[in-house]
Amino acid sequence: MTISDFFSLLGGLGFFMYGMRMLREHLEAAAGNAMETLLRRLTKTPLRGFLAGIGITAAVQSSTAVMVLLVGFVDSGFLTLQRTVWVILGANIGTTVTSQLTALDLGMLAPLLAFAGIVMMLFSKNEKVSCGHTFMPPGRSKEIFRLGGILSGFGMMFLGLSMAEAAMAPLGESGVFQSLLIKCQNPLAGILAGTVFTALLQSSTASVGILQMLARNGLIGIGQSIYIVFGQNMGTCFTALLASAGTSINARRTAALHLFINVLGTLVFLALCQVLPLELWVGRLAPSDPARQVAHVHTLFNVGSSLAFLPLGGLLVKWIKRLIPEKA
Repeated sequence: MTISDFFSLLGGLGFFMYGMRMLREHLEAAAGNAMETLLRRLTKTPLRGFLAGIGITAAVQSSTAVMVLLVGFVDSGFLTLQRTVWVILGANIGTTVTSQLTALDLGMLAPLLAFAGIVMMLFSKNEKVSCGHTFMPPGRSKEIFRLGGILSGFGMMFLGLSMAEAAMAPLGESGVFQSLLIKCQNPLAGILAGTVFTALLQSSTASVGILQMLARNGLIGIGQSIYIVFGQNMGTCFTALLASAGTSINARRTAALHLFINVLGTLVFLALCQVLPLELWVGRLAPSDPARQVAHVHTLFNVGSSLAFLPLGGLLVKWIKRLIPEKA
């Protein structure tokens, strides 16, 4: 791997992560205060809370953002711990939408999406003419600006992935990189690598996207990816844990509950991998698309664990209260 390839890799990752951030910020801005209203109204019953978690996380494209929001709501008393457990389970499913989107091969459309979005953002400004009027109404201008930001974010994400994939291709011949991948064949090493890497990035979306990039280039197999994905789901809890520092006891329990659910899910799936041919099943779902296989593993883990724990929501709250008891 040359210096030029390395710089291209950094540039591609930068485009990808900035595009992801841009997409999330404009989606959140478009939602406005709707998330607060929806979370308050749609958590009155377990099923409604579960569906709200799926829908809001799929719309915002970030389970981390939803979890930080939940921690804040619980800390301020707007939501109870009992209500948030259903939203957390739904949020784990909603976050799989992003991994399925990043598995799409939109390299040729990425520049067009980015260009169209930037043009919309540039021409949506309310610049005043000499007579004091504006070119378009403020409300419509904001909508066009946000839509342009969403399109630009998507385009920059896929453009960055394409750049990084091209730069990563020579790594397949690197002996050092091959030795690192061999170590990740151990399930515990793969889980640890996924956890640490995602915690550092503070985004499971970015972490899964980079893993898909490695898989698409043939640098990592589905057998290794499975355990790394398990770790990525635990690493994504790190940001909410940081956000809960110095908050109320129930806010800290909310962040810990998210980690608790993902740790339990990892243990269950780790045991299932020893007795079931999960790697073979996922390979059959997308035999010629490694990136899609990673997305399917991510979806299978989150959907499976959330549905399995859905009837146990009340027990999960009791267990987390025992693990983090009230101070005397």
